[in-house]
Amino acid sequence: MKNRFEAIPNPSCRFEVWDNETGEPVVHRDRLLTFPSAKSAARIADFLNHSRSHRCRAGAAEWRVADRDVGWGE
Repeated sequence: MKNRFEAIPNPSCRFEVWDNETGEPVVHRDRLLTFPSAKSAARIADFLNHSRSHRCRAGAAEWRVADRDVGWGE
């Protein structure tokens, strides 16, 4: 089974988190989840895939971790 979220390169030489279910890039708080490295984008995509398969976490807590990873929660 294919993961819902994955890191893909975009035309501006950055990497974004792509949602395979909707066929669109992931946007959080009106910001495109785009990163300078494939490793950073893949880390967030893996987190989103993992959190979707284990729904015991609260949605707000999941995004707080993602915010910290990209530096928005400071």
